Amino acid sequence: MRLPAIPLPPSPLQVAGKLPRLLLKPLSHTPFMMQRLVVEAVLRHVFEEALQDGDFEFLHGKHLKVEIRDVPLVWYFGFNGRQLTVSQYAAADATISGGLREFLLLAGRQEDPDTLFFQRRLQINGDTELGLEVKNILDTIDLDRLPKPIRLLLERVTRLLV
Repeated sequence: MRLPAIPLPPSPLQVAGKLPRLLLKPLSHTPFMMQRLVVEAVLRHVFEEALQDGDFEFLHGKHLKVEIRDVPLVWYFGFNGRQLTVSQYAAADATISGGLREFLLLAGRQEDPDTLFFQRRLQINGDTELGLEVKNILDTIDLDRLPKPIRLLLERVTRLLV
């Protein structure tokens, strides 16, 4: 008599690769108002100097849709003349989309933004000039400006991904 094959549990590397998505999956079920408050607070903190310098004027009256397809999360970013805003719905002038892994690698500076875009792992649609302006600003982010808990989490998660 032959025993049925018992599937092996996933390897630690397989689990680690899925961990960011598993951790952020509940975020897609979090009320948008809470998402907006947290995201806007982080944006204010990270881009404080750029906002004071007027570096986001190109976004005034426009909306950039950011879509993380595999979580799924969608946010529309705008600029009201004073601060960056996050909306649940808007008419997008440009869209940047991709998987969570690519956004985390981008945010954690583990992958060059141009590489992610040229390899089509992140995609820009619509007003590509607007998308490129945003990409250029992302290149200037000082990770030390992130709140310490977010920075440490980002560092740990991106180390798992590379």
